Amino acid sequence: MVLEEKYLKLKESLEQLLKSQQKILILGIGENRMGDDGAGQLITFKLDSFNENPNICIINGGITPEERLDEIIAFQPELMIIIDVIDTHTPRGTIAIFEENQMVNYLPISSHSMPLPVFVDRCRHYIPGIKMKLLGIRPYSLAFSDKYALYKEDVYSLDDKETNLNIPFYEFNLTEEMEKICEGIIDVFTLIFENYEK
Repeated sequence: MVLEEKYLKLKESLEQLLKSQQKILILGIGENRMGDDGAGQLITFKLDSFNENPNICIINGGITPEERLDEIIAFQPELMIIIDVIDTHTPRGTIAIFEENQMVNYLPISSHSMPLPVFVDRCRHYIPGIKMKLLGIRPYSLAFSDKYALYKEDVYSLDDKETNLNIPFYEFNLTEEMEKICEGIIDVFTLIFENYEK
């Protein structure tokens, strides 16, 4: 797997973050019918198989990540990376990693049911030693789809989606550009996690 330069830089940054952490949690949040806001959901869904590693937890939080808080607390991660689209006032498609104290300056664009800073505070309350980072992506479009098509309903039943909450409920509405960025980020995490200590 050959990575473009910007993904190589992302890989190096993530490897530095993970170097001294044993238990890592990736939390994707966003509304997958709201254009590129679904990026976090797509990335975590595609990484779901790494949940087989006891030191890795992948969670698709959708627009209600607080509903998965019990799982986060039970896992007790040392590092949580939140993936979401944000307005960084940079070129569209820009990927950046932000410190926890910067998250309030780059609030997610979509209207999650609980503001991100409140959710972060709640995580810290239950996991005092946790380190948190935001992997933010500047979107190309946030056009809302008024279609309510279910995600791959010919592949995943409603029972499947109730059993595995990482399976998206609705179809995605991502731009082609964002789909490519998601693929690049997925490739980066895949390369890192394939060699991650069990």
